[in-house]
Amino acid sequence: MRKARIVFGFFMLGLCAISMMAAQADFSGTWVLDMQKTRSLPKSLKGLTMVVTQNGQQLVVQRQMNGSGGRETIGLSMVMPQATYSLDGEEKAVQFAGMNLKIKAKWAKDGETLDLSVIQENNMSTQTPGFHVKERWTLSDGGQVLKVQRSVTTGGGTGMITLIFGKGASGAPPQ
Repeated sequence: MRKARIVFGFFMLGLCAISMMAAQADFSGTWVLDMQKTRSLPKSLKGLTMVVTQNGQQLVVQRQMNGSGGRETIGLSMVMPQATYSLDGEEKAVQFAGMNLKIKAKWAKDGETLDLSVIQENNMSTQTPGFHVKERWTLSDGGQVLKVQRSVTTGGGTGMITLIFGKGASGAPPQ
């Protein structure tokens, strides 16, 4: 009887582990910025589309901005056209536009929220200022709405914006 309880306990632990892994949100798809629901957008921004591909190991994000983020908001600055994040929570060194960056994706404990970060440290020898971009991704409405809370911190201050995307196929995939 005791062995049966132990085996049953391990079986239940295994089921819990599998259900926790399965509970992670899937952000895959083409996401189009909802210009009506997103507040404080620069007038020069005409649209933003993201194509996200996700598997168990990585998240690939391709962005295409139409118009410009302009200097009207720091919250939309530092947009990388493409980034590949490792979903194991480890920081990864990448190069973008001649900059050495550190990128990281980390799941929140709920498995439904994903925190992304891009960091460039200050480089005194090249006098390159540092910055830190943080994004918190959550899905709602049955996976049809993506909310991205984004903050960008530079030597000039911090800007924050909440971007609301709808899932859809409109817009060409970013190049």
